[in-house]
Amino acid sequence: MLPLIKSLAYRIIHNKAFLFLPIIVTPLVLILSLYFTHNMTTYANIAVVGDYPTIQADGVKITPLEEVPPFSDLMQGRFDAVVIFDGENYTIETVKGDTFQEALTTVLDGGTPNWTSGQARGEVANLTGFIMMFVLLIGIMLYRFYYEEKDGIDRRILSSSVNYIQYMLSHCFVVLLMVYVPVMLIITAFSIFHGFQSNASILQIAFIFFMLSLLGTTLGFCLSSLIPSDESAILLGSMTVIVTTLLSGGFREITSAGIAQTISKFLPQKYILDYAMAVENCTQVNYLSIVGVFLLCGLFLIIGLLANRKRLST
Repeated sequence: MLPLIKSLAYRIIHNKAFLFLPIIVTPLVLILSLYFTHNMTTYANIAVVGDYPTIQADGVKITPLEEVPPFSDLMQGRFDAVVIFDGENYTIETVKGDTFQEALTTVLDGGTPNWTSGQARGEVANLTGFIMMFVLLIGIMLYRFYYEEKDGIDRRILSSSVNYIQYMLSHCFVVLLMVYVPVMLIITAFSIFHGFQSNASILQIAFIFFMLSLLGTTLGFCLSSLIPSDESAILLGSMTVIVTTLLSGGFREITSAGIAQTISKFLPQKYILDYAMAVENCTQVNYLSIVGVFLLCGLFLIIGLLANRKRLST
């Protein structure tokens, strides 16, 4: 397996266009995410419709609008809530749950709000949510050499003494390294020179991003094994990652009861976020859900191996 990994590494090093994504884009996106999460002070970003009184509260951003924005703006995280004033009365539309709505009501009534109840998102959980979609997308996009070998090169390689499982796993291992190593180098450097305002240790942070990297790697391998062209695999994978990341609360936490919350219970990203929040709040970790994430990664890997075995046997 080591010679296969060295061969892939050699081809990657001598392909500057391929290196651009993990070596240049990944650190840039991560640095921007670290900057924004470290400087987040806004508890509520609200849209206000109608004539409203003066609202004074730290961490509340107000955007006056003439018309009520579409509900999709709440789902996509453009606004945390929409407050519609009708004279002295007002109504609140939000997907962030009862705790947030009660806090916002307190602000509108001139009181001092308590924005969190129970587990709150800290700096590491926010970083995980922001970078989650990008890490998963990178894991899907880095199977270029795998697709190049599907044109017949893989059959010639496997006709030698190379083991089938080792050949497939070598591709997965290289992609995992390309996703995980740049991310952890930046995070480790940030932790050493600046530090996170969080209870999570560097080992726990490393574990969080290892889960994300592994999920993206195995999902990418599964799609690349099932779908003939890399363009179609990237398109389907991108759509899947974007939708599931939104529904799992990657950008904005979805706490209100409804179909979005029901769907999120079946998404692995939610449980990775839950783990990050648990370690930051020093609460009990649901290790069963973490095992479920690894089992799903194993399922993606097995499906990919079986699909390739069937393709190579025909």
